[in-house]
Amino acid sequence: MASKQQPFWRTLGTPTTLVLYRTPGRWRYAVYFTGPVGVADGALADPPSSSEPDLAQAALLHKAEELTRRQLEVHWREFDQPDWWTGTVASAGPRPPA
Repeated sequence: MASKQQPFWRTLGTPTTLVLYRTPGRWRYAVYFTGPVGVADGALADPPSSSEPDLAQAALLHKAEELTRRQLEVHWREFDQPDWWTGTVASAGPRPPA
């Protein structure tokens, strides 16, 4: 009997917000979604925490696009706390076919 389980990325809603912050050892992130999953979070393997924020923002965007399998347009702004940035997803490309 064939499995009806969907690939994990099909269960994710549309990403709405990306949060990026620097810790002493690495860049950490959270991606917020509409829908049942809600949030994905973790640490970026690259770039190192000493790198410029734009490199980390690009790395997080790439990670979010890989996670959702959608092309995203994100507008970044500095958060109220030092070394924190938020990205608002302005558009998310269509979901790929299953």
